[in-house]
Amino acid sequence: MKIGVPKEIISQEYRVGINPITAQLLVENSHEVFVENNAGIHSGYNNSDYQQAGCTILDKAVDVFDAAELIVKVKEPSLEEVELLKNKIIFTYLHLSSSKELTEKLLNCNTASIAYETVNIDNELPMLKPMSAIAGRLAILDCIPLLKKNNQGKGKLISGTSLADPANVIILGAGIVGVNALEMSLGLGANTTILDINEERLAVIKESYPKANTMISTSETINELLPNADIVIGAVLTVGAKPPTLITREMLKLMQPKSILSDVSIDQGGCFETSKATTHDNPTYEVDGIIHYCVRNIPSAVPFTATNALNEATRPYILYLANNGLVGLKDNSELKMGLNTYKGHLLNKEVAEAHSLNHSNPNKIL
Repeated sequence: MKIGVPKEIISQEYRVGINPITAQLLVENSHEVFVENNAGIHSGYNNSDYQQAGCTILDKAVDVFDAAELIVKVKEPSLEEVELLKNKIIFTYLHLSSSKELTEKLLNCNTASIAYETVNIDNELPMLKPMSAIAGRLAILDCIPLLKKNNQGKGKLISGTSLADPANVIILGAGIVGVNALEMSLGLGANTTILDINEERLAVIKESYPKANTMISTSETINELLPNADIVIGAVLTVGAKPPTLITREMLKLMQPKSILSDVSIDQGGCFETSKATTHDNPTYEVDGIIHYCVRNIPSAVPFTATNALNEATRPYILYLANNGLVGLKDNSELKMGLNTYKGHLLNKEVAEAHSLNHSNPNKIL
């Protein structure tokens, strides 16, 4: 199969879909890999690294799209890129529940789109996990400068001192993002509370992290915690679907001025009513005096780590797709869960419900 690796185009997205290790494995299995000029440069890989792995370097993205049958990316394609994906396959993070326009564009272009975030093994998401771990850790680290007074923050040190209390961190959701945010927050000395609707999960967390405060997530509990919160991390995931809104604009009135809301769920549409996607070069905005941090591609700030972690998860699936094509999805229930659009059919039920579109059964379509 001919596989294309274009350069990512969204603001300050420094990751690359395939690293040289993955590329070499594909070439060794008799596949052709076409890489856009300098696509991996920000992840620490130059053109010669890919050439040594047996890849062909092409000058422009359009050349990569033209040459390839399968496009492997990190972030969702732009509407312009989808035009180049007519009757092709794309394997990437899609987060279609947050964009009806992109969903309809993929359908109209007969693109077979496979989303990393909906590939499912026994209710675990192997390709979302590594980026969620990084995003959870960075969510806390990125909030620390926002606490500083010289950055118009509250002027608090997250750890406090022996004579001053630490900051209060609230984490909504105890999945991969939430637990990694918890580890980082506790490690920095913050007073940390994590909420979830799963009692058993919270019990495990309490046993593993005795210093953490664990609470069942309800609107009443969140209301009680907000007045003293310095940082709130939104770490809620509903697979393939938009997450529930846990903090409304009205609830912002409960918070102290310059408190921080960090919405790591923003890729799927966000879990705060006042969330809107931001970028690394303009990461924050304020609503009613509350600082919002809603960067959609948090892990791209550490592209070397993120690219290689992602490839460890995606490599076997990319190779399987290259070896077997879309026909192979019939016999691979995990990848089949990732197939969102195919031959003009929307196959993900949660995305269909998010946009009030028709849903097709992938078993019947394939």
